[in-house]
Order: sequence, then C-alpha cells, then structure tokens
Amino acid sequence: METLDPKSPNHILVGVGGTGGKVLKAIRKRIYQEFPNDEERDKLSIGFVYVDSTREMMTPGDPSFRVMGKDASFTESEFVDIKSVDLKQILDNVSNYPGLKTIVKNGASMKNTLGEVGQAAGQKRRAGRLLFAANAVGYVNSLRDAYARCEHNSGDSSSTYIYIFAGLCGGTGSGSIIDVITQTRKTFPEAIISVYAMIPEMHIPKSDMDQGRY
Repeated sequence: METLDPKSPNHILVGVGGTGGKVLKAIRKRIYQEFPNDEERDKLSIGFVYVDSTREMMTPGDPSFRVMGKDASFTESEFVDIKSVDLKQILDNVSNYPGLKTIVKNGASMKNTLGEVGQAAGQKRRAGRLLFAANAVGYVNSLRDAYARCEHNSGDSSSTYIYIFAGLCGGTGSGSIIDVITQTRKTFPEAIISVYAMIPEMHIPKSDMDQGRY
C-alpha cells in the first residue's frame, strides 16, 4: 500500500475474515518492527478493525504475534466477533432483527439451507452475510472507535483513508464484503475507501478449507 503514510491523517485498516485478519496481522507486525518504541508507535494515526466469525487469531499469548519481544496481538476493542450471536435463534425470530428483513424472507427455510455453520461461517457466503448483518452495529461502533483514536493522534478530522482486506473464498469475507463496504461508506461518506479482495487460486490442489464453494 504505497499510499499508507503512518504520519499522515487517519488510516483505518479493516480485515474481514481469515484472509483479512492475516493481512492485518502482517501489517501490524511490520509496524512493530519499524516503530519498536511504544510511545512513538502509540502516536501513529493508524487504526485496526478485525471482523471474523472465529476467535482463532485472538488467542492470548499467541507466539506468532511476537515481534522483537513485544506482543502485537489485536485487542478486544479492535475485534468484531460476528459469531457471538446464535444464528439459529436469530432465524427463529427474524422479526426481532429489522436489519435482516431484506435478506431473510423465511427464517425456517434459510435455517434448513444453511445447516450447521462452523468456523469461517462454514465457508458459506450466505451465513457470512447473515452473521455480519446481525452484528453491523458492532462493526460501525468499532469503526468509529478506530477513527476516534486516529483523530486523537492526528488532530485532523478532514482526511480519512479506509483500507478493507478480504478473501473471496466463500465464507466470512465474501459473504459480508459488500455490506462492510456499504456500512463503511454510510459511516464515513467523505472517506477514501480502498478494497483489496483476494480471489482464491483455482489451479492449486484442493485444501481442507475448500469445501466445494470456492
């Protein structure tokens, strides 16, 4: 990202799903390498928002987040856990979730279609979209919190750049990417938004993550 200057105003990095989380992790570790001093790093106007349906990257003390003796892990305030809701309960009571009324016409039918939803939204785009839609308010709140931290450091409310990273492999990322972009634009109508979406390589051998929906 050649346009990302840590000393310029308000950069918010959003990672959606496993691929997005891995990208944020790599960038975060790079920042810790280039700014090893805690006080200097805390002055950067760079915010992180990690959205996922699994807490795999939120394991306390994960050694893969260690950089030069420091822990670069995501904080709970930077994480939007969209799997914190009971999807079956939501589909049984769709009328209680007005934000889903344009997505779910028949809760019982949708529940039968989705079946069991495991990690990574079960690699099901529809499940990823429903999980995000049910947690859209949480995402917007995290996005605003990230902006507030950036604006506090930069002192500039006029320039905001938002970078969204996601994989299009069939689960959390591809299921929610359009709604993530929409909610981001509604929240920050003047921001410059860039989307980096990875399409899976089809010529490589089928992996454990590919459940036939790539």
